[in-house]
Amino acid sequence: MKLISVRLVVLCACLVVATLPVQGTQVQYKSVEQLGEDSSAVVRGTVANVRSFWNDKHTKIFTVTLIAVDESYKGKPGGSVEVLQLGGTVDNVQVTAHGALHWTTGEEVVLFLEPYTEGRYQVSGFSQGKFNIERDPDTGAAYIKRPALEGAKMVGAPGAMDASAELETISLEKFLKEALGDRERDIKE
Repeated sequence: MKLISVRLVVLCACLVVATLPVQGTQVQYKSVEQLGEDSSAVVRGTVANVRSFWNDKHTKIFTVTLIAVDESYKGKPGGSVEVLQLGGTVDNVQVTAHGALHWTTGEEVVLFLEPYTEGRYQVSGFSQGKFNIERDPDTGAAYIKRPALEGAKMVGAPGAMDASAELETISLEKFLKEALGDRERDIKE
């Protein structure tokens, strides 16, 4: 009888645990208009350098990405900005945050930024505020495609949109007008 009671308790505990939500990164959806309003700086630039490092206590790994600013649409961040985020690889140790950004030296991006630490920024909306620029090989015209957030669930996104859904590719000019409205400066594609 005692063995049956123990098995019943274990079975009940397993059923309770199975119904609990899985913990993971959840990101509050932000429209491009919200990103434009909430960000203190919006820039177009090129990834110049990506470097990961341990914090002073040697308990966390961060990645700092240097962006050479080609054009500023909001705020006055200067000729370059440093973007700091949790995660990265140092020696043989890797720390991964689901939904964290991946950077490639030389990639051209539009960034919606918020102050993070003194002299450094973070991308607004976790990683929703990074948009890679693609160029038409014939005309050189710039286009934007919103990136997917790997491993993250979009909370409050319209309809059934999830992080893996591809969005429409639009011209950089149209994208900036949508995001910044009258604050957007004239740009040359």
